[in-house]
Amino acid sequence: MNTETCEALRLDERGEIAWAQLIEMSGLTDAELTELVDDGALLPVNPAAPSWSFAAYSVVVARTAGRLRRDFDLDAHSLAVVLRFVARIEELEKQLRALRAGAAGG
Repeated sequence: MNTETCEALRLDERGEIAWAQLIEMSGLTDAELTELVDDGALLPVNPAAPSWSFAAYSVVVARTAGRLRRDFDLDAHSLAVVLRFVARIEELEKQLRALRAGAAGG
């Protein structure tokens, strides 16, 4: 999958990406991605399916995971913990933006 396809998937969050594509785009191994799924950092669309697929946004999460693993030499479990912190920070930033927008409008 090329970069343009990746960007299109990011823009269209309704899309899905296959397991093999996620491996290719993230730079992580099958085992590392499996550990992220086991730790809840990545969620398959249907965990019971014989072949996992993921929401398009998972590409962003997996690429972030790959970058964090390389930059900080993290094992898969530590990577899952850091990804949960990143997700929580993003959630809090979104809430802060909403609060600021509400304060500016009122």
